[in-house]
Amino acid sequence: MQNNVLTSRMAEKMIDLNDLRIFAYVASLYSFSSAADALQIHKSSVSRSIARLEAMLETPLLQRTTRKVLLTQRGIDMKERCVELLSRVNETIGYVDGAQRRASASRSQIRAQAAQHGRRGAEVAARA
Repeated sequence: MQNNVLTSRMAEKMIDLNDLRIFAYVASLYSFSSAADALQIHKSSVSRSIARLEAMLETPLLQRTTRKVLLTQRGIDMKERCVELLSRVNETIGYVDGAQRRASASRSQIRAQAAQHGRRGAEVAARA
């Protein structure tokens, strides 16, 4: 049975989410320097990430001039999907973090209630 999450072909072209995030900043700000400043990383790191992404996709995403950065048609398409994808990733992380916090708060509440009920309560709290 084939794993739908990760096929061997997909594994060969694994995209680094950081490269996508950096691309989204460059594509939105139209500048390597502005993206580097916003992300608080070196401009060379931005350049390497974009080069890695373009090499992996085997297509240029940006058209560079000495003064500005323009998106190619594939870059425009990638930006739309990239922003959507990163939004979903952040949403998912927020959901998982919120669930973890709710579960932790619930366990704390159970322990506090158990402490009020003496020894039997302590046994209940130990199982929570």
